[in-house]
Amino acid sequence: MKHLFRGTIAIALMFFLLVRPTPAQACVYATDIRVNGSLRADVLLPGGTATISYILNDTATGGVTVRILYGTNVIQTLNSADGAAGTNAGLNFAVWDGMADVATNLAEGAYSVSITAASSGYNGWTNITDDGTNFAVAQPRGIAVNRNTNSPFYGRVYAGNAYPVGGNAPNAQVGIYKFNADGSPADEGTFSTGGWGWSGGHDSPWKMAIGADDRLYVDDFSSQGVVVSFGPTLSSNSLRQVIRMDNYPTEYPDLELSGLSVIGSGTNEEIWMTDENPSDSAGVIGWQLASGGVAATNDTGTVILPVDPDFLTQAPYDLSLDGNGFIYTIQFLRTAAPAYALMSFPPHGGMPETTADWATALYPETMDAYGVAADATGTYVALAAVGPCDSESACGGLYLFNAANGEFIANLDKTGGDAYYDVAWDNVGNLYALDGGSSVRPAVWRAYSPPGANQATTVAAPVIQVYNAILPPYLSNVVADPAWLHFTLTGQSNIDYVIQQSGDLVNWVSVGTNYGAGATRCVSVPIYGSQNFYRAVAAP
Repeated sequence: MKHLFRGTIAIALMFFLLVRPTPAQACVYATDIRVNGSLRADVLLPGGTATISYILNDTATGGVTVRILYGTNVIQTLNSADGAAGTNAGLNFAVWDGMADVATNLAEGAYSVSITAASSGYNGWTNITDDGTNFAVAQPRGIAVNRNTNSPFYGRVYAGNAYPVGGNAPNAQVGIYKFNADGSPADEGTFSTGGWGWSGGHDSPWKMAIGADDRLYVDDFSSQGVVVSFGPTLSSNSLRQVIRMDNYPTEYPDLELSGLSVIGSGTNEEIWMTDENPSDSAGVIGWQLASGGVAATNDTGTVILPVDPDFLTQAPYDLSLDGNGFIYTIQFLRTAAPAYALMSFPPHGGMPETTADWATALYPETMDAYGVAADATGTYVALAAVGPCDSESACGGLYLFNAANGEFIANLDKTGGDAYYDVAWDNVGNLYALDGGSSVRPAVWRAYSPPGANQATTVAAPVIQVYNAILPPYLSNVVADPAWLHFTLTGQSNIDYVIQQSGDLVNWVSVGTNYGAGATRCVSVPIYGSQNFYRAVAAP
């Protein structure tokens, strides 16, 4: 272990390390919150009810509280203690009767939903998944968890599988598996290629990360490493190629892109990657994502962490950033060499950084390190190690380190030495890991809960829109081109409208749907035939 502080900021940095935040201690939380089945919004009319569904990643032994709010005012509270809200791991329900706790008429407007789940917790780090076939990933290589609290996909888990085509193991298709936080399949399907031609084998797909816009970024390491991204459901029409061969620095034509992190949002979004080429590594490189969420043509990036004689002495294999911007990276070491396997660098200040805050060559814990991830609070760093696997006892493990100083905490692997390929954290302090399995255990993804009592509150993405009545919408500002009809729809906010077409004003056919948080939206639909009538109706 080596600690090094840069002269003029030594005192300030040391103080910051001492006061880094404590663990979030919030392992149970609600995700996939829906109102009457919708991930966006649902309308409540007088006399109506709203069914609120949610998924818990673990059993809420300390109870669940569902609150309905109008602005910051709590209108009604539904408690599991009263039997009004479920506490089991998996899918649960609560029903709002459309009334307030204090008898009053509800004002028209958008009402929000928050769900607080609590647990008495565990004595130590505990695997809260069951290693069943629904968690199987035949040849796992990358894992990511959506940490965007304002997203309807908050808590979703993605696991990349590179099993060769034709494999017959559980979950053996080559591509990406999608899970809810409890391990249940995603609603739109548990598997997708996203329309990308993954080659499988050892390294396609590879490492992955989720941006602030919910897009999943994945490294295809089969040919030096290009990066593609997808929308949260991994539909093929959302596919983008983010980093291409023209983005390789001219001085490093043999770049081998491996680990990746996505930072920032909007026009400030960047993708950082490691160059795993052992003979001539560029270190860690970052690209600004231009319009459309891709690196500009011939943008060759900026070096963030260069290979240097003191710390990052060879090819970095993976990297991670915590919520404070500290950078963590690993080097792939097969022996107890003097090189450092796990390092922490200060937040990037614009210039290439070569001096680590701390570095460790702890052996054998960091042997054959494959993946690294820091939790959002900057409390823990997790390391996935494959190990040489010459024997069961010589394989890798799942290791925890103190993010402030690099001190070793524990090996969470309880199976006796499986190879671990990647790690990730959710937003509330649970650790996720890809266990490569063994001759007696299947390869799976796992979630580990931190010790101690905990609770977490999730504010639902969908709202409950209260109206006294549904008013008919109207269409205006009609513009037609050879194939499309464009118009303005004026209706009510937070309502799904179905656009219908008719040739005789009697028989109507749905040709599209439209949702908007505002009352006025711009709509485009294909033109059908020479004589057409169009209307919009509120979705049932």
